[in-house]
Amino acid sequence: MSELTKIAAILFKNLSDALLTTASELSKLETSQPLSQANELPKLESLNAKVFHKRIAYEPRDKVLVQYPDLAFPQKCRILKRLSESEYLVYPQGGLKANANKVEYDQILGIDPDG
Repeated sequence: MSELTKIAAILFKNLSDALLTTASELSKLETSQPLSQANELPKLESLNAKVFHKRIAYEPRDKVLVQYPDLAFPQKCRILKRLSESEYLVYPQGGLKANANKVEYDQILGIDPDG
């Protein structure tokens, strides 16, 4: 029974120390200024950091972003050939030229900012 008493005493001492430490840390947090009243507000990053540079006409081998109607996100492509004033033949970057698709000028969002 004395061993159980010793174990219980050690557990209660450790628990008491942990509670005192937590209370001390909480009191420090209560005395600090809330973020809304801080002197300097953190700089917010723009969600639209990438800017697409649209050209009047694209040249073969230009890296562009193309928005296909059936895809949610634009696809990185390269211009293979200009077919007419408003039509281009493009293929996926890193893909085969045999996989080229015809796209309209309006589907090309602009030059790939990462490219």
